[in-house]
Amino acid sequence: MSQESEAVLRNALDAVDRSRRRAILGIAALFVFVVVALGSVMGAAVSGIAEKGGFAGQTKVLFTAVIAQMLFLAVCTVVIASYVTRMTRAILKAIELTSKGSSN
Repeated sequence: MSQESEAVLRNALDAVDRSRRRAILGIAALFVFVVVALGSVMGAAVSGIAEKGGFAGQTKVLFTAVIAQMLFLAVCTVVIASYVTRMTRAILKAIELTSKGSSN
């Protein structure tokens, strides 16, 4: 491989690495948000259950927790799928550029 094609491939891999870091930071921020939101919902539900003393509040808390977990999992899946797509596209584009550069 020539120096130019190695530079193009290195730039593409660096761009992929930067996007990976952003994706990890985004997932971490989302996780913290979900934990804080669930904590506040659970706190409000526990105080409501203690005042009323019924099981209806516990069922609502359980459904809220399940829905939050499903949403978190869905968002993480979308983030990972978009990252893999972006990474693959960047690497294939770099390979295509290097092959076009070497054939000229």
